[in-house]
Amino acid sequence: MNIAVILDADIADFYVQAGQINRFLQLSELSAESLELWLFSRETPQSLPRLEGKLGQIRWVAASRLAEVRLAVLEQMQQAFAPQLLLFAGDEGGELATRLACRSAGAACCAVEQAQVSADQCRVTKATYSNHLSAELMMARAPWCLSVARNGVASAEILPGPVFVERFQPAELPEAPWVLASTSAPAQQVSPLNQARYVLAIGEGAGSIQNVAHLQQLATRLGAELAASRPVVMNAWCEMDRLLGMSGAIIAPEVCIAAGASGAPAFIMGIRHSKLIVAVNQDPQAAIFAQADVGIVGDMHEVLEALANVL
Repeated sequence: MNIAVILDADIADFYVQAGQINRFLQLSELSAESLELWLFSRETPQSLPRLEGKLGQIRWVAASRLAEVRLAVLEQMQQAFAPQLLLFAGDEGGELATRLACRSAGAACCAVEQAQVSADQCRVTKATYSNHLSAELMMARAPWCLSVARNGVASAEILPGPVFVERFQPAELPEAPWVLASTSAPAQQVSPLNQARYVLAIGEGAGSIQNVAHLQQLATRLGAELAASRPVVMNAWCEMDRLLGMSGAIIAPEVCIAAGASGAPAFIMGIRHSKLIVAVNQDPQAAIFAQADVGIVGDMHEVLEALANVL
């Protein structure tokens, strides 16, 4: 089986997305005769992520970030090199996977956690129903275009240079007359939550913006990064880049202290990959305790202050 990994080398979380695909490859039972890396890049890549398995050909192509243009490029590459399995990451990757499968008469699935591939079918596993159930789906028609689930793993390791890549020159690409003008914004920095070993994840029980400011100080004393649930962010008690969960960061620290959070499914998705989860909540019936390795019933501010004093 031939596998192609498709990534955008120009985005800020390039190596984070490579790490997500790496985790997928580690979990899946795949036997690849050929593993290729296809990169969208403005210029010749100078460094590459280390991928699980023996990486064969590395191809790069300079193309506009417009979806229609990139789909045209991927169509040409799929026809030229005929991979049976194409792997994407990120929200844009989900769109490209779905639309490429439609154009190539294949099959697509998004947010896939792992896969098993035989000669004529691809069986994938993914979380469903707000992460309460795991679904197993069978896809019969190749090429199989999959976007992998966000999994909170660290960034992929960077391969030492020099790197040897082959440029792919696409044929004529579609024009986009409906685009009148475009600008480029500076790339956003990767969230520090993705690299943190220790995280203090606070919920609505924090109470106020003043309390959150104090909790930030406690997090610093604990040597942890501060993260927050959606109610905290929507109340403007902290910055949006601290959001955890389905529409925020998905983390995998060594220790996550979830304080004052009820344990909503979207929040749990953000912390479930943590090696150790410590829950602090005044309500002994809070759903967060069902997901925790250690549970403490008590006032979050008192518990965290006491913890900071002994560490």
